[in-house]
Amino acid sequence: MKKKIFIISLFVFLIDQIIKALATKYLTYMSLIPGVLSLIYAKNEGVAFSMFWGNRWFIIISSVLLMAILLWILNKDYLKEKKESKLKNFTFGILIGGIFGNLFDRILRGYVIDYVALNIFGYSFPIFNLADVFITIGVILMAVSLKDD
Repeated sequence: MKKKIFIISLFVFLIDQIIKALATKYLTYMSLIPGVLSLIYAKNEGVAFSMFWGNRWFIIISSVLLMAILLWILNKDYLKEKKESKLKNFTFGILIGGIFGNLFDRILRGYVIDYVALNIFGYSFPIFNLADVFITIGVILMAVSLKDD
């Protein structure tokens, strides 16, 4: 793995884990923007929208496979490029860091720690965490960059 991607992944992972540790120790509920944005401590045994709730090992195996595929793509396509792409380094860095942050939680605790509750125009999103944000941004950036290739 490229050094820059590793550094970005490590940074994302460490920030994610620090925030989750703080949420575990200090957070119960805090309203930041009433009716819109709150911080609340939650244990998530599923994935997005509570899919696969309670299927810890299926989620862990799926995450490991996804990580292996990302690393294979990275090795196959991006390490062979002559010109380094800052966007692709960032994209892979945040994806790998975010996936590893949630995978680490699942292996260590059996669940992922979530803490952001968002309600926009009456729709309450599932509670999420920083790793989820990085994964989502990474997937969007990857889709955009694949479109350009």
